[in-house]
Amino acid sequence: MTRIFVFWTVAAAAVAAAVWQAVALAWTCDDAFITFRYAQHFADGHGLVFNLDPSEAPVEGYTNFSWTMWMALGAMLGFEHVAMESWSIFWGVVCHGGVVLLLSRMAWLASSGRAVVPVAACAYAAVHHAASLAPAGLETALFALLVTAMARMAMALTCLRAALLMGFVGVLCAMTRPDGGVFVAAGGLFVLYDACLRRSPKFLIGYAAPFAAVFVPYLLWRHSYYGYWVPNTAFAKAAGSAHLGLGWDYVSDFFVCYWALLPGLAVLIWFLARRADVLSPVSSFLGRRPWLVLLAFCLPYIAFVVYVGGDFMFARFMVPVLPLLLFVWDLAVARWNRRWHEPLLAAALVASLQVRVEPDGLSDFTRPVSDNRRISFLEIEGHSLVDISHGCGAYLRDLFADQQVCIGIAGGHANLAFLSEVTTAVEVAGGLTDAYIAHMPPAQVFKPGHNRPWTLYPDYLLERRMNFMFELSYGSGDPWRTIVFACGPVPVPAKIVVYDRALMAALRERDPNLQFVDFERFLDDYVQSLPGKSRDAVRADLARFRSYYFDHNDDPERLQALEAFLR
Repeated sequence: MTRIFVFWTVAAAAVAAAVWQAVALAWTCDDAFITFRYAQHFADGHGLVFNLDPSEAPVEGYTNFSWTMWMALGAMLGFEHVAMESWSIFWGVVCHGGVVLLLSRMAWLASSGRAVVPVAACAYAAVHHAASLAPAGLETALFALLVTAMARMAMALTCLRAALLMGFVGVLCAMTRPDGGVFVAAGGLFVLYDACLRRSPKFLIGYAAPFAAVFVPYLLWRHSYYGYWVPNTAFAKAAGSAHLGLGWDYVSDFFVCYWALLPGLAVLIWFLARRADVLSPVSSFLGRRPWLVLLAFCLPYIAFVVYVGGDFMFARFMVPVLPLLLFVWDLAVARWNRRWHEPLLAAALVASLQVRVEPDGLSDFTRPVSDNRRISFLEIEGHSLVDISHGCGAYLRDLFADQQVCIGIAGGHANLAFLSEVTTAVEVAGGLTDAYIAHMPPAQVFKPGHNRPWTLYPDYLLERRMNFMFELSYGSGDPWRTIVFACGPVPVPAKIVVYDRALMAALRERDPNLQFVDFERFLDDYVQSLPGKSRDAVRADLARFRSYYFDHNDDPERLQALEAFLR
């Protein structure tokens, strides 16, 4: 009785510590706002679309269908618009605490109720990046919870009901992230083994039934709605092309940062290589199978991460298998059967995981990998980027209300697309939400998800009649393109791609302090100065003026004045 009390008291403390740390590190990743925008549009009755332009075909710019629908449920329950951030943070923290609780349960089962301390649970609660990515608005914590649950069921598949449940968890895992298919395949191998061993195909049928009943219809709907079998982001992130160098750096940097994980890998290899443990009638966790499950779940997934080049967010792609890498120690102490090992090992792991060795440059967004939480709290003139983006989003929402506006977003600007509720937004870093951009050949300079800059398709931006571009490298040679939105204490600059004089007049009327060059007046001054200009210079300027203004506005008098000079 004392051992049970001690174990679950420590487990409860680990859950509380994990929740506390996640709440303390709460923030919202910029990519999460893409999910929020889809969820809000779905809740508002527009469908799972990123833009409200009726001429644009739906694009699957998210990779987390189940999480997106959960965000949409929050919007329907009243957590809409800005409140959706709180909804996502809450459930991210809940899932993070759920992983710790599940690891505690697995440790108790592995020891047949003899454990004193849940080693992996305590260690996972101490991992900084697991806690910081959980409340970031993305599906990371939910995905880690589902992967851990699948591994737990694969270690001890006892009956048809367990196979059926594992199948449903697998469906949810694959619908939460496409790479969940790696774990679905790994779990299926153990179901197949059990079906063959027991000469009972019902195990395999039970595992496959949820996929036939749920995932196949979902897949058919996806293809009919979006036109592709895979999300648009699979093309945007250069799927099908190996980026082994970037992927190896991504994985190795993670293990260097959390070097305390390396002894666990050695323990895993040791128990796989040695003679199988004697099976116990009271614990199905003894034997070689749990070790094989850990290997089958971790190794192929890490190989996948290396193949695709990792992610632009440090550690995010490694968190899903982190609980399993730590659970090695619970299996090991259960095999060694030395209870005093557990508190010492748990304390040593917790302490060593705090001494992390992060790679250089995580605060620099221009590098291939960065810590986006750290970047989001950088300050400009005493104000964090989080506060600036929220202030600018609210300002643009009022400024653009009832107007058909198209903006270009890149890097850390997805929050503006969601917060401003703008009609159309084009992601111009990789084409995450745009099928045309996503299917273009990538640029030579590669950063996961950011390898198709606007410089590859400037004419496409004009075809979309984009009004404002928040990627400031656009039109750097044309000072008359700059516009400054006076949203709060830190004004936010942008570039005008297409000058719509009716729109600009309406915006100026709403905000007289809006700073931009009145291009009609600029043209009048330009026409007055024509006698002092060369025809070649005017011809070059007119080409830019056409794409910027004349091709989109009916202004024959000014156009004729310029053409007459050239004749």
